[in-house]
Amino acid sequence: MKIEAKLQLGLLKLIKEMPLDEINVILLCESVKSNRQTFYYHFRDISDVVESIFLKEKASFSMKFKDFEGMMKQITAYVNNKYSFLYAINKSYCNDKEDSFFYSYFYSAISSLLGDVKKIPNGNSIMRYLCTLYSSEMMYWIAQKRREKSEMLIRRMKVIWNFFTSQYHLDLRRI
Repeated sequence: MKIEAKLQLGLLKLIKEMPLDEINVILLCESVKSNRQTFYYHFRDISDVVESIFLKEKASFSMKFKDFEGMMKQITAYVNNKYSFLYAINKSYCNDKEDSFFYSYFYSAISSLLGDVKKIPNGNSIMRYLCTLYSSEMMYWIAQKRREKSEMLIRRMKVIWNFFTSQYHLDLRRI
């Protein structure tokens, strides 16, 4: 196993035992029986390891869904499956990495649904706004310990989707 993967797995195990804010490079290196020089050869800091975990996770997503519900079911299933990790990150100094992960997911997923947004007037602005909104909703849902069921979250986010597809350019209405 590559050292990057060992450090990622080590961090995931440590997060189950303690808050991310209490984990440092020395502790992580001790848990995977590595040294700090090796860590710093591959990563700048702990938040860099978190970012690499999210990059790896993002690569595993398939963007082959037919509609908005398919997109939302995929991301809510992911959150439910990785909840303890996501909640720990959400409550730490690395929550910007999680926010970026969700933003990136929604940007790719919505692009997959809409096609070329550059052809739509103000398409890039609409995309940025939607992705920011959806990312914030996911972060809030995780922070609130998923108090509402995923179906309710999807329904609420569908209202936002319907608003944008009905209020903006006709090209969006085909979705």
